[in-house]
Amino acid sequence: MKVMHIIGKELKKDYKSILIFTALMSIFFMWFVSFFDPEMLAGLEEAFEAYPEAIRLMVGQFASLGEFGGFLNIYLFSISWFYFGIYFILKSAQNIPKEIDFKTIDIILSKPITRTEFTLGKYFAFLIEMLFIFYSIMVSVLLGIMIFPTATVTPIFLNEILFAFLWSYIFMVALISTGYFFSTFLSSKRALAFGFGVVIFFYAVGQFWKAFPEGAQEIKRISIFFYSDMSNLLVNHIWDNVGLHIAILLTYSVVLIISAVIIFNKRDIPV
Repeated sequence: MKVMHIIGKELKKDYKSILIFTALMSIFFMWFVSFFDPEMLAGLEEAFEAYPEAIRLMVGQFASLGEFGGFLNIYLFSISWFYFGIYFILKSAQNIPKEIDFKTIDIILSKPITRTEFTLGKYFAFLIEMLFIFYSIMVSVLLGIMIFPTATVTPIFLNEILFAFLWSYIFMVALISTGYFFSTFLSSKRALAFGFGVVIFFYAVGQFWKAFPEGAQEIKRISIFFYSDMSNLLVNHIWDNVGLHIAILLTYSVVLIISAVIIFNKRDIPV
């Protein structure tokens, strides 16, 4: 119950900014669905094929603007970490350090609440906020499909699109977990620097691993971005390794949050 109290408190504190952010992004992506036109995008696809491989890998191993799923992959899912991840890394990496800097944590931890409850409550509040954002955007995209006729020019694989939203959400959880982990034992600036630093390192490895020497390409497996590439699903309609990659992302997040709780419980914070 105390975890729920912390969650409620965090959601109440952030609800206005989350509602505004969600409304703007939902309207944007519903309107963005109207841009899908295979004939109009054919020229862009030819130009995209001429880009260096390292640039094309930024949107996944497979790319297509001629299918609606490929269109969403390039303009939504492959860069969702930029739309939403950076915002939540900023918030999660600075959340606990700000409580310490402003001395509000002294009041909180002086109450009958454990550090584990405090840590988990704040963490789950981030996950609920992200879930609300992704669910709203998913609904807006589905509405866009129904409103704008050009979206249905090519077949719509609705099960793949819905699953891609789930997969992308789990990837966002991994990003939040990264920033939040550093917030439990570092200052605000250092947590932010390390959180962003690790994510940028993962991004470089996960997106540009083919540019490495052949003997070093297996380094891709240490990056969470490698496990977030859903282009094979949305472009080729192949489900191979989807479950495995999602399981790896979930395991990564669970390990980080357990480690964060253990570290924060042992941290010396005068109350």
